Amino acid sequence: MENKTTEVFGANVERLPLKDLIKRIGPGLIATGIVIGPGAITTAAMLGSNFGYTLIWLIIPIVFMGITFMMVTNRLAIVTGMPTIHAIRKYYGPVAAGFVGIALFMACLFFTMGNISGTGAGVNLITGLNWKVGSALMIAVVIYCYFTKNVYSKVEKIITACILGMIVAFYATLIGVGGPDWGETGKAFVSFQIPAGGLATALAFISTNAAVTTGIYSTYLGKEKKWKKKICLTA
Repeated sequence: MENKTTEVFGANVERLPLKDLIKRIGPGLIATGIVIGPGAITTAAMLGSNFGYTLIWLIIPIVFMGITFMMVTNRLAIVTGMPTIHAIRKYYGPVAAGFVGIALFMACLFFTMGNISGTGAGVNLITGLNWKVGSALMIAVVIYCYFTKNVYSKVEKIITACILGMIVAFYATLIGVGGPDWGETGKAFVSFQIPAGGLATALAFISTNAAVTTGIYSTYLGKEKKWKKKICLTA
């Protein structure tokens, strides 16, 4: 009788303790930092100042789309053992991988330009220095991260600290303004209205918060973190 080796995904996988799970959530924190960028903050401020609570229901499709993008890309990466572009190249060929790679490069290029200009504006707001100074600092950081090896752990710690700082700032602002109007918030979540003149900003808000590029990039972060499946070999 011929023995066959079968790869069984998920068989005999032990549940990790909470401490080990926490050590592996770094890519998720970095992905959070990617989502909460200049575009997200700007469009959220525009929606709130121009339309009040009316468009707060956009959080629902954003959460659904974001979870879908992250789960699909990362599960495929874990199953195939490869980041997204590598898997596309292997299973669909170099043409498909090249097309997706160029599209992602252009999207990330404009996203990075937004981060650079946003950093310059932030430095100008806090210190009064020319916005070009802050932008130059961000460019220097990007170049350092690009050409430096084993930089992931440092970036993870810095982004984690930044996210915690943003959480504190958001809650401080929320408390400072007296908190939300829960009645208006509840009405907005069941009305699903887009007021006149709000469609373009609403679409921009969705696209900057629920981008598939974040999910694809997180597969490379998972590789840095050595996320992988456990293989059970049975005879």
